[in-house]
This record gives sequence, C-alpha cells and structure tokens, in this order.
Amino acid sequence: LAPCAVRPSAQRTGAGSAAIRAALDAARSLGENLVLVLGHPEYYPRFGFTPASRFGIRAPFDVPDEAMMAMTLDDTRPVPAGTVQYPAAFGV
Repeated sequence: LAPCAVRPSAQRTGAGSAAIRAALDAARSLGENLVLVLGHPEYYPRFGFTPASRFGIRAPFDVPDEAMMAMTLDDTRPVPAGTVQYPAAFGV
C-alpha cells in the first residue's frame, strides 16, 4: 500500500480513509493476506496496521520501526517474514 496523500483542501473529509479502505477491500478480494505500508505511524494504525517488525518483517533500508507497518487480512493464514523487496521502479 503506497502512502496516501490528499490535497490539503480535501483533507479531513474522509477521502484518504475511503481510499485506504477501498485498497484494503481490493486486496482482500484478490486473495492477498498481507499489506505493508511505509507511512505515518499516527495515521495507519486506525486501519489496523501495526509495526511490521511484530511479524518479523523489515525494510531493506534504515527506517523507524513504527513507520514500516503491516496488516494481515486473514488471521488464519501464515504471514511471510523477512526483508521487503521493492520492485526496481522504486530504485531501492
């Protein structure tokens, strides 16, 4: 899940929350179990995200533990652990 940004004039209208919920619903419908986000640690927990380190997941670069977050969509399925691998387009 890429960080979500909302134009300042549209902030606090629920647009960002709606976008995040729609993305999570889409991930569920595609059968995904794990969603990761590198984002603001005071924003994403409201959707159920927790530090990814709790799942044994880490970023491939230095980042505050609370900023790399994960959320499982199905608690009955196993969660992979390890270092996140970004697609080449991210330049990481």
